[in-house]
Amino acid sequence: MPTPDMNERAALYRLFDKKGRLLYVGISNDPVFRWRQHRGDKHWWPKVVDKKVTWYDTRMLALQAEALAIHTEAPIHNGVRPHLIAHVPEGLTVTRDLDEFDKRLIEVAERRRRRQAEFRERDAELRSLLVRGRQKGLRNAKLARLSGFTRDWVSRVAPDPRRVRNDS
Repeated sequence: MPTPDMNERAALYRLFDKKGRLLYVGISNDPVFRWRQHRGDKHWWPKVVDKKVTWYDTRMLALQAEALAIHTEAPIHNGVRPHLIAHVPEGLTVTRDLDEFDKRLIEVAERRRRRQAEFRERDAELRSLLVRGRQKGLRNAKLARLSGFTRDWVSRVAPDPRRVRNDS
């Protein structure tokens, strides 16, 4: 998916249930298309009965409005998105009302999210290297010794390519 142009026009939309409760806040340059996506993958979509759309001259302004709305209006299905705090304009930010515990929790959660993504990348790279090593003829014992993992784990990640299973 291409990176959106922060200078393009974008809409902030709010989705409500029949009792007027705010279910979700989002931004899009094509809200109707985005709602079709939500219809296909959001369990709460059938509850949506009302939509409010506000257009902004730039995506950056819409992103700032989204961040502020999520942090001040508490939509039911947005969840916590601490990385949006950085996009709330300084004069409007609610982070000044957060105590030190809240700020620390947000900071640590964001760091954990980044490190999880980094772990997944390193794990995929390690698994790929182990498979390539097996394809080059390296034995599990050597790959285990080099990687620091057990032979059993290495054999599960990178089975011997010469042993083709015949399930028929």
